[in-house]
Amino acid sequence: MRNLARTYPQFEGIDWLNVGLDSRVRFEYRQNDYRPWTDTTTSPPTSQRRYFPNSLWLSRTRVYLGIQNILDPFRAVVEFQDSRAFNSIYQLQGQEINQTDLISAYGELYFKDAFGKDPRGNDRPLTVRAGRFHFELLDRRLIAENEFRNTTNNFEGFRVKVGKKDNDWDLDSFFMRPVVRLPYQFDRPDWQNWVYGSVFSFRRFSEYVTVQPYYLGRIQYGDPSNPSTALKTHRETYAPGLRMYGVIGNFDYDFDINKQFGAVGRLQTAAPYLGTNTAIQFTPTSIAQVTAQNSAEVTVPFNALAWGLELGYTFSDHPWKPRISTVYVYGSGSGSPFNYSNSNFDIFYGFNQPFSRNDYFAWNNIKDPKIRLEFTPAKNLQIDTAFSAYWLASPANAWDRANLFAPLGNRGNFLGTEFDIRARYKLSQFVNITASYARFWPGSFTSSFAPPVAFQQWPAPYSNAAFGVTQTGTTWGLTSKPTDFFYLEATANAFGDGQPITKDPVTQLWGAVGPGGKPPAPSWRDIYVGLNGGGAWSNPTTQTVTAAVSPTVASEPIAQASRLLDGGNRLAGFVGGLQLGANWRFDPGVVAGLEADLRGVSGNTDTTMQGSVIGVGKTRYVNYGQRTTTLNYLGTIRGRLGYLPTATLQLYGTGGLAYGGVISNTALFTAPNGNPTVSNWTLSSAQFADSLIGWTAGGGVEWMFMPNWSAKAEYLYYNLGNATATGYNALRFSGANVGLPNVAYNYGLATRTKFDGNLVQAGINRHFDLFAED
Repeated sequence: MRNLARTYPQFEGIDWLNVGLDSRVRFEYRQNDYRPWTDTTTSPPTSQRRYFPNSLWLSRTRVYLGIQNILDPFRAVVEFQDSRAFNSIYQLQGQEINQTDLISAYGELYFKDAFGKDPRGNDRPLTVRAGRFHFELLDRRLIAENEFRNTTNNFEGFRVKVGKKDNDWDLDSFFMRPVVRLPYQFDRPDWQNWVYGSVFSFRRFSEYVTVQPYYLGRIQYGDPSNPSTALKTHRETYAPGLRMYGVIGNFDYDFDINKQFGAVGRLQTAAPYLGTNTAIQFTPTSIAQVTAQNSAEVTVPFNALAWGLELGYTFSDHPWKPRISTVYVYGSGSGSPFNYSNSNFDIFYGFNQPFSRNDYFAWNNIKDPKIRLEFTPAKNLQIDTAFSAYWLASPANAWDRANLFAPLGNRGNFLGTEFDIRARYKLSQFVNITASYARFWPGSFTSSFAPPVAFQQWPAPYSNAAFGVTQTGTTWGLTSKPTDFFYLEATANAFGDGQPITKDPVTQLWGAVGPGGKPPAPSWRDIYVGLNGGGAWSNPTTQTVTAAVSPTVASEPIAQASRLLDGGNRLAGFVGGLQLGANWRFDPGVVAGLEADLRGVSGNTDTTMQGSVIGVGKTRYVNYGQRTTTLNYLGTIRGRLGYLPTATLQLYGTGGLAYGGVISNTALFTAPNGNPTVSNWTLSSAQFADSLIGWTAGGGVEWMFMPNWSAKAEYLYYNLGNATATGYNALRFSGANVGLPNVAYNYGLATRTKFDGNLVQAGINRHFDLFAED
């Protein structure tokens, strides 16, 4: 949001209008993502694992219009947001998509000096707001907009504020309902939930500390028909807390503690309360039926605690202004699920990024020590990095975000460690770019669910239908692997960064290259950063080999008939990302350079299918094969050698290392007589889902169209090498039974896929003459 008069001096008299128009595009790549996704096409919705890497493009656009001053004391705001997602191989989730919707629409009464002036000489206003709005409180751990996410937390209700941040004290109170995001419909308020509270900020006590005693509450009315288990029962949360933060010299600190109590509903079957009637015999099936038909809500007491402490030190004398900090966060979790109590901290609507860049954790059932380093190595460039470790506060309570649960508490509590690094750069007054990478290494609790159930060292998964408790079974190896997450992001704000705009971008460009514009005289001895976009196309070829691995008569002919014909998939789609590089000009006109780039890919996936039938004796075997290849992302590290035909134009050749994330998945299915329900059938799959490293070569042209800004166009050929994989009857069935040894045939599968292709892209760069001669 920007004030029009302060942004454009030409509109000096229109200080009553606030405007905003910004757009953000982000590419996310996640491999071995532990977060389940919800399949809403089933009834009831089911939770599914993400076994394959996912390349997701997210876009978010906001339009803001606010009126102030001219109609005082009445003010009003309207804000729309459009959140969309593309290229996901999984069903889109509520945090990813929310097509054009109203995130703010409120009226406000603003009385500038309703309570006179404070000892600092500032007006102490009264603000009364009603309608739909979004806001943040305290350290954002309980109420936040969730700015990183593609969608926004917002509420409907009332907000009353006495004072403002400039005052020696202020009081912020609210009574509201959260808004339910409906991805393809107009959002609606959640009538089941009411959230209320007050935050008192006291700054008069000392210049070194701000004290914020606060209180939050929630009343949730249960809805047995709601598909969400958490919303089927009622909840009453009463949450007093205290936050203190401040700066003492080069030291800074932030401490927040919140105590919660109240009552929570729990669904339980009536089975345990049927007494000792020996005429009733219970089986697992009958108990499950009782659970489904006669479950009742039982109220249990709620008692939870969470706190967080951050201590930091800034080296103010260093030109990079590095800040190092340590953080410890604790959020309670429930003990045994069979206790008649609940201690799982209510996270309300907080911001999760401070806990984990992977979005794996919130402020409940967690112990999280962290060390963080932040610094500014160059103007407009900010870098931060952190290392964290995570433990469950209660090993018998679930890790919610990963849907891992050991109700007996017999699998330890070490979740894992995480490293993350992020670089943010202000490319211009209107554009900001960000690149980030995070890796999570699983701990003993996490990896314990990876093997098939029969190979886990603990007893078979525990369940208790009466209490609705079911232990997680197996993640089929997923949670034993480290997870990788990186994203590239570009944000554009039509009204700049809040500083006065003397010339808009079009005027600046026209003044440089239009009639009468002076051609720039670049040094070509610089470093640069920029954006790129274009298209990539390829035809990955896959060779498959099948071989009999049992002596049965049918195995060899079925293996040969099941073999997919060697062939390729056709991939084509959009690519876009960031680049960073350096130039060094040699007289009279030769330029050498080094460039690294990384781009996300959209649409580069394809599936081909093939079928065959073979007779062996009196049995006809139906074979079906499917081959899928995907390019998820593509990056290069290249040298450049160029020639300057003019002072502002460079022609160059380039080559070097290429790397990319790929998927090659070949699956073969065979069933006697084409009917897998009555006899033996097999499914064999060979999968490769990882990164490859190869080489690239190409050329391009770059034009310095105005001082410190250039545009380029280039072509690259890339060759990432081969992805190899093997499979051996991943599943074997005979009727309804799994893994029977008496199958009539058996074969294995091996594949090799070559990933190479072509890339055409354009880009824009911002140059910095760090090496230029004076």
